[in-house]
Amino acid sequence: MIPLVPHTIKSFSAASILVLAVGFSDPEREMMVSVASESEVVISGTTNVNTFNCKYNLQRLELPIRMIYNERSDRILFENAKLELENDCFDCGGKMINKDFRELLKTESHPQVELRLLYVEPPKQETNEIGVGMEIIIAGVTRQYKANLKCEDQKNICVSGTLQLRLSDFGLEPPRKALGMIKVDNDIKVNVTLVIKET
Repeated sequence: MIPLVPHTIKSFSAASILVLAVGFSDPEREMMVSVASESEVVISGTTNVNTFNCKYNLQRLELPIRMIYNERSDRILFENAKLELENDCFDCGGKMINKDFRELLKTESHPQVELRLLYVEPPKQETNEIGVGMEIIIAGVTRQYKANLKCEDQKNICVSGTLQLRLSDFGLEPPRKALGMIKVDNDIKVNVTLVIKET
């Protein structure tokens, strides 16, 4: 699910970096990319007493990632562009909260969170934001989202943004702890900062 940029357009400015102004479909293309160590994926939420942040250990990713894409006039379509995030590789800051987080995501039967990139739309010139279509799979439930993410024009491609999700959308019940006095809110956020390098 991650905005990965074909090598044929990496030399363009941020205002045009993710789409070619052509009026026809190009054949499928393929490239290999890796996620740089300075990247971050963090799932955050709140309870009625505090907040929590669960950061993924990106060093555990299997790299490089094979990406197939097709350039259209209005967007770039992707096949097999996905990140598979092992639930056990999220660190929420403590042994007990890590255990609770893994139970919440039904890790025993669904050990991964998966992010699949579906398409990328042209950037908005005034904000350098790109429209991104994606699928998110949590606890075996798939939901589609569209989000606007920032795209910075650097030596490598840096994409960042926040996705707003609801636990109930994935059939997950916000847990209660301490005899029901501590309750996790239904709304969570997925904060993404990805630095993508072509390999």
